[in-house]
Amino acid sequence: MPFFPMFIDLKDKPVLIAGGGSVALRKLEKLSPYGGKMAVVAPDILPGIADFPDVKLKRRGFKASDLRPRPALVIAATDSREVNRRISRLCRNRHIPVNVADDPALCSFLFPALVHQGAFSAGISTGGASPVAAAYFKERIKELLPEGLEGLLLWLESLRPAVKAAVPEQSRRGEIFRRLFEAGMAKGAPLTWEETGRYIAGEAQGVAAAEKNAAGKAQGIAEVVKDTFCGLPGSVALVGAGCGKADLITLRGLRLLRQCQAVVYDDLIDEELLDAAPESAERIYVGKRSGVHAASQEEINQRLIALARSGLKVVRLKGGDPYLFGRGGEEMTALKAAGIFCQEVPGIPSPMGIAAEAGIPVTHRGISRSLHIVTAHTADTKDGLLEDFDALAKLSGTLVFLMGLAHLPVIAARLIAAGKDPKTPSAVISGGNAPNPACVRASLDAIAQAAENACVSAPAIILVGGVAVMDLSADGESRKESLEGICDDGGKGALKGARAGGWKAPLKGVRVGLTGTPEIEKKQRVALQVLGAETVWAVRSEIKELPGAYDWRRLSANSDWLVFTSANGVRACFRQVAEAGQMMEKDMDFLKGKKFSVIGAATGAALARYGIDADVCPDTYTSEHLASAIAAVAKPGERVTLLRSALATKTLPEMLQKSGFVVEDIPVYDLESSPGAARLPKLDYLTFSSAGGVESFFKQYGAVPEGVCCVCIGSVTAKALEQHTDAYFLTASEISAEGIVEAILHDRESRRRPAG
Repeated sequence: MPFFPMFIDLKDKPVLIAGGGSVALRKLEKLSPYGGKMAVVAPDILPGIADFPDVKLKRRGFKASDLRPRPALVIAATDSREVNRRISRLCRNRHIPVNVADDPALCSFLFPALVHQGAFSAGISTGGASPVAAAYFKERIKELLPEGLEGLLLWLESLRPAVKAAVPEQSRRGEIFRRLFEAGMAKGAPLTWEETGRYIAGEAQGVAAAEKNAAGKAQGIAEVVKDTFCGLPGSVALVGAGCGKADLITLRGLRLLRQCQAVVYDDLIDEELLDAAPESAERIYVGKRSGVHAASQEEINQRLIALARSGLKVVRLKGGDPYLFGRGGEEMTALKAAGIFCQEVPGIPSPMGIAAEAGIPVTHRGISRSLHIVTAHTADTKDGLLEDFDALAKLSGTLVFLMGLAHLPVIAARLIAAGKDPKTPSAVISGGNAPNPACVRASLDAIAQAAENACVSAPAIILVGGVAVMDLSADGESRKESLEGICDDGGKGALKGARAGGWKAPLKGVRVGLTGTPEIEKKQRVALQVLGAETVWAVRSEIKELPGAYDWRRLSANSDWLVFTSANGVRACFRQVAEAGQMMEKDMDFLKGKKFSVIGAATGAALARYGIDADVCPDTYTSEHLASAIAAVAKPGERVTLLRSALATKTLPEMLQKSGFVVEDIPVYDLESSPGAARLPKLDYLTFSSAGGVESFFKQYGAVPEGVCCVCIGSVTAKALEQHTDAYFLTASEISAEGIVEAILHDRESRRRPAG
């Protein structure tokens, strides 16, 4: 059971440390910044402890009288377990918070892993389960904090009196400080008085406020805040999402995404990034792909301006880097012209990211000493290529063409005609989050035909240069093509050691379409990606909690058994009754004597989080086995209440009624499906985690694409799928995300296994 995190004020309050060794010293070092009146009692005290200023030292053993006057908290860090046990008992009897070093059972509070910077404090605890994990997350949090955070917090504190005096409404004050904090974080330091005034009130009023004398600064800021700040627009951050998985985004970009109120996104974004935005954030798709435009650039610009002017903090999430052929400059220009506070966060661009994913370094000593990135999609020339295109053939480094797949034959022909060696190694790569990943390598005179034969589809980059023969990916093979005449060092050892070994992911190259709720989708996605598979979300379902026309007291009076068939049902039901104020910890006595049943371990774990252990959980997680398990222990005539999805089948209630039980079936949640992409990418597998998900998929797409193997989470879902297709599909042996992944693994293994 985790410990509840709580912050207490130790300033000028007595704090006792019993023990004078290295453990006591570490505790003292952690506590000293918080202003307590520290006292250390021990027969032997390390010099390092004595060096601390204002610490009262008692060079003797612990006495019960040391707990008078009553300390705010006590640390027992002696080298005697019996003494520590006695201190713990005395403190608990007196209701004094006590921590016993390395003995969680004797503690009433645990020492967290602390991150401290000025007024900022964060405590991380795993409830004693894994101090290593706590230390790990401590370091990750420290990495996220800017170096000037202490000064930034002091600056914000200094503004509080002026802002509070000017703006009595707490909600408006909160918005003011949020925006000031963001401006300071973007700068990495406190704003000057002049910058503060300008940010709050605009250039003219800000300068006027800044010119006030020192005594009148606070008053000037307060007047400016009161008159103008609350009506200022929101902000926009153009964030590069990089090219590939979600974790390639920068820390700054991820921080802004986690704080945004609206996210405007393109195609080719890892959908896991959308999950990083707050649940309340508006998600707006404006995908722009060659030949298919969900919104024009002008429409996107105006949408960003309108969102910011409505007071929202907006993230414009763009694949790759916003400023590399991403039209981020146009968006930034429009935002600045509209007076919107905005910033740009770079991302990993496709010329580097997609090439690296294929194992190709865009520069390599002895092969390429320069990189040239070119757009192959212009509207003002006859063949769509740059006017000075022929000059590119004379360059010795790596050429990367973007947005040029449709012009690939022309690109190759023009380069060769301008003098480029026809045998120059080349590659066409579609990667990152592209719907149809591919990597084709060939000489320049053959690359267009090779890409056509491999059915490479946009988006893709075209790479021309000696590095195209390299494959430094984790499971790549070094190419056997000769480097003679390609390398400027004669090819002497340029690729020596390029062969890369390592573990080959069993599902590498496999693409799986997922359906279902964010929770089940995430479990599948994480497990599949660890095994090397790529995943796409085909149909997204959201839990819609149904208004609770029920209450626990009525259920308690009318039911002997309460039955949950999913963790979603547990959460939906308990959240409903909690919001209605029907159940508090103090009045749960009315549930005593009631029996609870769950369909599986995950549902049981969800119920346990509310302090209730299930009485019945079948070994096999199906409605049939659940009904049989209840019938085996319940008495005929007992009243059974089912709390489950509105889409659930009638199998469970009908079986229970046949066994002689009185059944009430209450829907506590429903599923709402959001439309997915208009066209599914090429898939190897398609997973279904509910019968409702099956119906939603076929309602949108009509049929499963040819060559795709479906995987059902269980028999109920399988029966729903059978109504729509006669094709062969898989059914997981265990009703769980893990069961789905296991079914895919077994199927892949059977396909690799030679016949006979």
